[in-house]
Amino acid sequence: MIKRQLMATVSCLALTGAASAADMRAPVPMKAPAPAVVTQIWAGPYIGINGGVAWHRLRTDTTVVDIIGVAPFDSARINTTGGTFGGQVGYNWQSQNFVYGLEADINWVGGKGSDQHIANNGLGQPISYTTKLSWLATLRARGGVTFGPTLLFLTGGLAVGGVKNDWTLPTTFLCIGGAAGCPVSDHSTRVGWTAGGGFERFIASNLTVKAEALYVDLGRKNASDLSASYTSRFKNTAILGRLGLNLKW
Repeated sequence: MIKRQLMATVSCLALTGAASAADMRAPVPMKAPAPAVVTQIWAGPYIGINGGVAWHRLRTDTTVVDIIGVAPFDSARINTTGGTFGGQVGYNWQSQNFVYGLEADINWVGGKGSDQHIANNGLGQPISYTTKLSWLATLRARGGVTFGPTLLFLTGGLAVGGVKNDWTLPTTFLCIGGAAGCPVSDHSTRVGWTAGGGFERFIASNLTVKAEALYVDLGRKNASDLSASYTSRFKNTAILGRLGLNLKW
């Protein structure tokens, strides 16, 4: 009798354990929370510095008044390379990952060059040229798209620069009015346009670095010697490659 009671008790315990095990559910794996998305705030004012290289080009075409009228006298193309350094200030607006704004800058430019050759009018007259782009300022619109902490942008607007263009014949040549060498000069402040693009990237919460390239066209300017015998049309253009650092607040 005692043996049968023990066997019944063991059977009940075994059935109870099996039922409890069946009722237990496998634990559900928990996913880690997604990392918070950090969005850089581009909106607001900024100020900075920049520096780089300027490739300046002068194109000039000259005519002369002779006994048969106006005739071609000479053409020249002078390319110069120099450094550039300056500063910028601007303001950005932001709509999600679209950034747009205005930027103004002014730079010193070291682009000076010269050339001497025989005038291509076939008369064998030597002619000397010098050109210099001494400073450049721009006022531009900017617009672009952000990819994480990086902004890719296009830019364009107004360009103003100081140029000095000169050419002269040997001093043995005298023009009407007694000017030796018949010099023609264009020392002026030119107004033109610029366009380009680049990228900018946050390296701290309020500090960015940028790289950009700009094409600058300062237009054409006509100039003549004192006697108005020679008239030249000067065209000045430049390409700038610059690195910059901006502080925003």
